Amino acid sequence: MSKKIVILVLFIVYPSLLQAQNLDQILQYSLEYPSYDAVSLVVPAVSQSSGFGGYQDNPASMALVDKSYFSVGLSNRYIDDTSTYLDNKSTFSSSETNIGDLGFIYKVPTVRGSMVVGGGYSQSTDFNKVFRNSGYNSSSTITDLYAKFPKSVSLNEAAYNTFAIEDVNNDSSVSILRFGDSFSNYPGINQHIELVEKGVQGEYSLFLATEVLKDMFLGGAIGYSRGTYTSEREFLESDQRNNYDGQFIDVDGDGQFETDIDNILSIQTIETELQAFQARVGIVYKPIESINVGISYKFPSVVYIDERFTTSITTSFDDGTKSETVKASGNYYYDTPSEVKEAASLSKIYKPAKVKGGMMVAAMDNFSISIAAEYTRYSKTEIDFEEPDQSITETRINRLISSSFENIINLRMGLEYAINEQLTPRLGYAYMSGPRSGIGKEKQFINGGFTAELTEGLLFDLGVQFSFWEEENVLYKTSRVQARIAENVSRLHVMASIRMTL
Repeated sequence: MSKKIVILVLFIVYPSLLQAQNLDQILQYSLEYPSYDAVSLVVPAVSQSSGFGGYQDNPASMALVDKSYFSVGLSNRYIDDTSTYLDNKSTFSSSETNIGDLGFIYKVPTVRGSMVVGGGYSQSTDFNKVFRNSGYNSSSTITDLYAKFPKSVSLNEAAYNTFAIEDVNNDSSVSILRFGDSFSNYPGINQHIELVEKGVQGEYSLFLATEVLKDMFLGGAIGYSRGTYTSEREFLESDQRNNYDGQFIDVDGDGQFETDIDNILSIQTIETELQAFQARVGIVYKPIESINVGISYKFPSVVYIDERFTTSITTSFDDGTKSETVKASGNYYYDTPSEVKEAASLSKIYKPAKVKGGMMVAAMDNFSISIAAEYTRYSKTEIDFEEPDQSITETRINRLISSSFENIINLRMGLEYAINEQLTPRLGYAYMSGPRSGIGKEKQFINGGFTAELTEGLLFDLGVQFSFWEEENVLYKTSRVQARIAENVSRLHVMASIRMTL
């Protein structure tokens, strides 16, 4: 018997609404990992000059640049994810390429000391993530989530219109898959889940660094940060075992039950634009010729969110009957893991300040080692809803952030060895701890790369970063059950740039 799409419900949310499904969604727009350019991807630039994007570590370090140059580079991220769901393992991968950096640095001619100005674009962070898995779920279904929502929530109404849930009384609903006496029978369903997230955020900046006293360098940078984030999650539930082989759905409303469920497909897409203004100051001091000490401060900033959120539910029946409906509705978000609210507009995220400190030691004329630490008070992150009537919810979520987000210290180190004037290889390592406890908190980064002189006045920079971590995501949650997917993630980030000295 042919299977045809018979129901389509579409939710459209206009710009300025943010779907904050949990605190991790808020955190996602606040985290940054080293990815400024091909050199600072490998070694920190808090106390030494690196590539063009090094001003994001410490604008004062740019005063140590010895030549003016123009830089252009690319960034490629490759994600490989091995997930476990319902005792099944599956591997999925994805890649994305963007501009890594594009800008200039001008070393102002001076009688004494150093002065450097520059401007352009450099990447700040990215949002790449994937997973895909399938399995037979004998205990729950995503339609349990739709049934859990109050009837005032649009997803409950949409699921009802698509026969994904059924009302049992005026106050509550149940999944259509839990049919039988009082909807208590649930034979199970095959589930297939696929998620692809992409996006990048970068900064357009101007910076100035100068030697204010002998061996003491000050610097500052101001910038406009802009980024995009897209996400698509497909969640398919299909009756592959033909457990639902009866007539318990009245499609045409004539009082007669004609068919049963073949599959239910939920597709969630998010398209987001992020904007912010940034400011940094820093200092580098050389107590002796072979040692640099640096510290920088990134001021608190406000991220403005412009987001479109779309969810579609498509149900297919066994008899091929057709029926369609289209509906526009407000957004929704989770206030707590067990509570849902409707149409809450999140327009701003207040990001906390960052403090970075580091030291570079030149063990020999052609060899150096650098270390750096970054401290961020993520407990000071806040959200601001656009609608005044959400003030109570806003206060509650900010209290959750304050109690569950931790203040963290991230560590980095790098080695650099100039074999000769034509080739300088680099190695690096970073350990970064997430602000929330649990799986996925800690990430490790192993870095390598080099700078090679292609010809006089033309340099090629290559940086390669391999990172790995474990992660766990909640696909859906009701008062009775959580559907979780566990992941082992590896990520290869390659940045390459050309520097042309002026």
